[in-house]
Formats: sequence, C-alpha cells, structure tokens
Amino acid sequence: MNYFKSLAGIKSTVLATLLCGACLGFTACSDNNPVNPDKKMSLTVNGEHYDIALPVHEPVNLITLNTEFDADITIENIDEFQRLKIDGKEVKKGHLSLPIEKISKDKKIEIDYISEGVQGTVFLNTLNGDIPVIEASGKAVIDGDFYLSFIYKRLIMKYDNSGNVVFYRYAPTEHAGTYDELGYWDFKKHHFGNKIYYSYHAPDDRYADRAFTGYDPGMRVLLDDHYKPVKTIQALQSLDGTLAEGEPIDGHDFYFFTPDHYILSAYVNREFEGNDCVVSYLQEVDNGKVVFDWWCTDHPEMMDWRSPLFDTSYDLVHFNSMQVLPDGNLLCSFRHLCSVVKIDRMNPIESERGKFIWRIAGDQLPDKWCFYGQHYVRMHSDGTLTIFDNGNGHNPPHTQALRLIIDPLTGVVKDGGDMLSPGGDYFTQACGAFMLFDGGFTVGWGWSTETYNNNRLVTEHDASGREIFGLRLDPDYCYPTMVNPTYRCVKYK
Repeated sequence: MNYFKSLAGIKSTVLATLLCGACLGFTACSDNNPVNPDKKMSLTVNGEHYDIALPVHEPVNLITLNTEFDADITIENIDEFQRLKIDGKEVKKGHLSLPIEKISKDKKIEIDYISEGVQGTVFLNTLNGDIPVIEASGKAVIDGDFYLSFIYKRLIMKYDNSGNVVFYRYAPTEHAGTYDELGYWDFKKHHFGNKIYYSYHAPDDRYADRAFTGYDPGMRVLLDDHYKPVKTIQALQSLDGTLAEGEPIDGHDFYFFTPDHYILSAYVNREFEGNDCVVSYLQEVDNGKVVFDWWCTDHPEMMDWRSPLFDTSYDLVHFNSMQVLPDGNLLCSFRHLCSVVKIDRMNPIESERGKFIWRIAGDQLPDKWCFYGQHYVRMHSDGTLTIFDNGNGHNPPHTQALRLIIDPLTGVVKDGGDMLSPGGDYFTQACGAFMLFDGGFTVGWGWSTETYNNNRLVTEHDASGREIFGLRLDPDYCYPTMVNPTYRCVKYK
C-alpha cells in the first residue's frame, strides 16, 4: 500500500476546509465585479495538491515546505488565468521554482492573478498557521539540526542551531488538537553511502481501532534527500507465520541499514504465559525477505521482570528503543520492565539467536544509577551507556539524562550519574531522548503532564550541563493541559 494515496482523506479534509472557508465569507463579489462562484486555483506545491476557491481573503495553509531547496510550484489550470505572478515573478508555463529564504508565521508566498478580468491575490503561509508557536532561546553549537516529532499531531519539524524552521510536514485530521489524533513519530535522518534519507512513522487509519496510549499503529515513511516520499514500509509475514504481511508496525524506533535493509518493531495481540496481551516483536528485513525476527513471547523470564510502577496486564513489556551495536547485536529498551537488554543477533547457531546476552535492571541499581520507565537507550564508542531516564520511580519523580559506565561484555554498571545541572527540576512521564556529543549533549523532553513548566521540547547543554539553547512551546499552547507533547526530539549531523 502507498501511504500517500491513503492521505487522500486527510488532504480532502484540508481542501474541504479551504473550500468551506471560501463559502463562509472568503468570497467577496459585487455587482461591478462579478465572480464565477465555481472559480478555483489548482496548484501543487512540493508534490502536494490544493484546490483553492477564489477569491480568498485568508492565507492558505501548506502541508509541507523547506528552506534547503526551491519550492516546486505548479499552477495546474494555468490556462484559466490571463496573468499569474508568484512573489513578483511571472508564471508563463504554469511552473515556477521559488527559493524559500524563511519559514515563519509572518512570511507568506504571494500569488497575484487575473482571471476573467478579475484581479486577486492568494497568500500561502510558509509555516502552516495551525502549527503551535515554538519559541527559541540561546544559540546551539553542536553541529547538526534538531528533528521534532509529536505524539498527537501529524507534524514533523526540523530546526537549525539558530532556531529557524528548516522543514516541516503537517497533515492534520478532523481530530487535530485532541488526544484522538495519532501523530507522526520518530523523525530521523539516515546516511547511506553519499546519500541522505529521512524517515518517520505515520499512523495507518485503517488500524486506528488498535491504538492505545503508547501505541500508534502505522507504517514507516521513507523520504529522499529533498523530503519527497520514496517508500512506505509495513510488516512482512513473520518467520513463524503468525504475523501476516501488511500488518501495521509500531512507531517507537526503526533501524536503517539501507533503503531495503532495516529493522522494525511491532506490537501484536498474542497470548503470553496465559495472559491475553500486546507483545513486542522485532523484524529485520533485507531485500524483501525476513532474515531475523524476535518475539518477547519466546522469553518467559521477562514475566519476572515486571515493575509495580506500570500496569503490565495488557502492554506487557513496552519496547521503545533499539540500536545495532558494533558487534552486530541489538541493544533494546523495555519501558514497563525498567530494563535494558543486549540481544544476540549474530550467533552462527540459529537456536541461540535472539537470546539475552545481558540485562541491566534499572529498578535494582543503587540510587545514583537507577532508572525507571526509560527511553532512548544508546551505547557509545567508549562503552558508556546513555539513557533518558523518565524517572517514574524516583521520589519525587524526576527525569535524568543518565550516563552509565558499564562493562560492555557483561552489562555490569561501574559508575555514572545524571548529567543535567541542576537536575531534578522536571518530570517527563514518557517519551523523550538524550543524545551525547563531544563537548555537550541534547535532551528531547517528551511528554510532561505537569500543569506548569511543561512546555520544553528540546534543549542543548554544554559539558557542564548548563543549558545553552532551547525550543519551547508558547505557554498558551500547553497550559493547563498538554495536547502537544513531543514523541522524540533529537539532533543529527
């Protein structure tokens, strides 16, 4: 299935909004200046189609735009206009490549037209007007850009170190602005040789009835270096045949080797040790074939790892991150078990593949190292482990950017602690990310349910833990409740 064909329903909603806007007062005509009530402008901007009823007195929202490449604008019914100019440049053959110097709430693309002797102007918002106001402070210095994704908004964004929007994609549904709109999750940048790809997780509305808090059933959308969709990815049939091809996948993480070789995750209804629940499944695909897969149901010992902090009666283990280590094995995080595990992926003996090499039980460590309900676990070249410790079990609950010194062969923790300074002033109940770089680190703050101070999206810190840059929601968009929490805010070079 091509996901962008399935977006037709969403686009129809957007277009209907535009047309309804025209019907509700945007169309102005007089006896001296009659207007054809069926007149419209059909245009495509960067591959997205819009039918705009004319005349329009309100700016039109776009689905996607970026400042790295010219906007590809095509007026599809150019023959119905005697004259067209876009930002002062005459359009003669219906197409124009337009540099986009800035994306912001106050910057618009201006389309001036003459049709049937009537002059008019269409304004296109460079930044979709329904995107929450995000404020930047300070100056980031770590090389790269910030990648934002939102739990309950079909919105992904890319910001530079000065807090400027570089790219966004926003396709709201009729449930926009509520907890019923499942979002775009886990926006990533991928390197493959000299090529750049991007990807994100998108919900599949056919499976919306399977969703629950913490699960966004959908597919992985792969984009090229110009942010154009090239592929959509769903599950293949599992090696044991119990998971059917085309089933939705989970959006917590995705590991990219090449456009045809990757590891995805899925949440599957299945009985586990007598419990009817949702279980975790990992699937490695290489050139259209499943070459490795892993079921938590093959590991009944995980039942003994359950934490009293979380209701594991249905969402038993709650997988939420993975990394392929230099030795080829998998590092995985299971939130509801407060556990980080290394899984054997490379063993030449087939029966040994998938077994646990070691486990770190966060809720059994000494206080200075312990973690609860963690997210975004990553191993580094020096053997240290970084963990976004949501900190649900701390007293009082507080979130940490935890760096642990471990024995990479055994998982034994030797030293470490919270890198935030000062720490303990914020609690993120779920999601989030902690990324360590030379000379500093970034923290994506995920989902806070506090009734105040809950507007952090991402911050950058120097090596001492001092914040030097931040992106935050305007308080009007998140108080007293938070309908705009981020899933994961990360930085890529």
